[in-house]
Amino acid sequence: MSGIKSIFLVASLMAMGALSIDTILPALSIIKSQYNVNPRHIHWTITIVFLGLSFGQLVFGPISDSIGRKKTSLLGLGIFGLGNIISISANDYGLFLISRFFQGLGAGATVVVSRAIARDLYSGSQLARVMSLVTTIFILVPVIAPGMGQLVISVLSWEFIPILTVIFCLALALWIIAFQIETIKKLRPFNFRLILDGVGEVFKCKTSRSYTITAGLTFGVLVSYLNISQPLFQEYLLVGKYFVIYFGVLALAVGLGSFLNAKLVTKLNPKTIILFSLKFETIWAISFLLFFTIGGVFNTFTVMLFLLPNFFVFGTIFGNMNALALSPMGHIAGTASAIIGTSTTLIALPLASLIGFYFSGTLLPFIILIITVSTLSLLMIKKLN
Repeated sequence: MSGIKSIFLVASLMAMGALSIDTILPALSIIKSQYNVNPRHIHWTITIVFLGLSFGQLVFGPISDSIGRKKTSLLGLGIFGLGNIISISANDYGLFLISRFFQGLGAGATVVVSRAIARDLYSGSQLARVMSLVTTIFILVPVIAPGMGQLVISVLSWEFIPILTVIFCLALALWIIAFQIETIKKLRPFNFRLILDGVGEVFKCKTSRSYTITAGLTFGVLVSYLNISQPLFQEYLLVGKYFVIYFGVLALAVGLGSFLNAKLVTKLNPKTIILFSLKFETIWAISFLLFFTIGGVFNTFTVMLFLLPNFFVFGTIFGNMNALALSPMGHIAGTASAIIGTSTTLIALPLASLIGFYFSGTLLPFIILIITVSTLSLLMIKKLN
C-alpha cells in the first residue's frame, strides 16, 4: 500500500468517531426538545459515544491482532452503520443513547485499527510524523461535519444525518475491500489473556504508562470542550447561528498545529515539542484565568482569543503522546493500541462529564482543568529519560 493510500485509510478509519460526534452537534437542541431531555443530561449524547469507543478499542484491538486489520475494519464499520440505522427509528432518548453507544463501539474498532496499521507500517519519529499528517487530514471532519449537519437540518431533518453517515460507511467499506492490503505480519490467536497481558506490558513500561495517562488528561480537555461548545456559543454567547463557523475554526487550529508538528518531528524530539507546548498552554491558561477572575470582558472575541492558541497547541501534543505511548509496543501493536486508546478515553470521560454537568456559562472550571492537566502532564513527562 502506498504512503498516500495508507495515510488516507488511517485518517478515514480514525474519523468515524468524530463523524458521529461532530455532525450531530448542531442538532443537540433539537434532540433535547424532541426527547424532552434535561439540559444537564444532553451531554450524554456525546459522552456515550466515547464510552462505546473505549470498549470498542479494548475488544477489537486484540481481535485485529487475531483476524487481521482488514476484517476488523469491515466489522467495525458494520457495527457503526447499525448504530446509525437504530438511531433513525429511536422513539425515546434511552434507545437513542443505545444507538449512540453502538456507533462508538464500531468506531472503536476503526480507530484502534487505524493506529495499529500506522504502527505496522512506521516507527519512531516517522510514526509521529505520519500520525500528525493523519491528524491534519482527520481534522477536516470537525471542520466540515458540523456545517454538513447544520445544512442537513435546515434542508431536511436531523434524522438524515445518520442516513448520510451510513452511506459514507458503505463507500469506505467498498474502498477497503478493493484496496486495503493486510499490514499485520503475523496473526496471534485470540485469547482474553492477551488483553490482561497487554495491560500489564503497557503499564509496566514507564514510557507507555506516562504518555497514556497524559494523553488521557489532554483528551479530557478536548472532550470537555465538545460537551460545552454548543450551549456556550448558542445559549450564553448568543451566536448560535455561527456555531459551526467557530467550531470549524477551532478544529482547523488543531489541524494546523498537527501539520506544523509533522514538520517539527523531523528535526526535534517529540518529547521536546510536548514539553514546550504544555508550558505554553499552562501560561496561557493562567493568564486568562486572571483576566476573567478580575472582571475581564467575557464575549465571543475573548473566548476565541483564549481557545484558538490552546487548540493549536493541542495539535502539537496529542499525536506525539499517542505515538510515544505506542512506540515501545510494536510487538503487540493492536492490543497495545486498544489498551492505550481505552485508557485514554476512560481517563478523559470523568473530567469531561464533570465539566459538562456543571457548566453554567462560565469558562473558569474549563480553564482550571487546562491548568491542572498541563501541570500534571509536565511533571510526569519531565521524569522520563
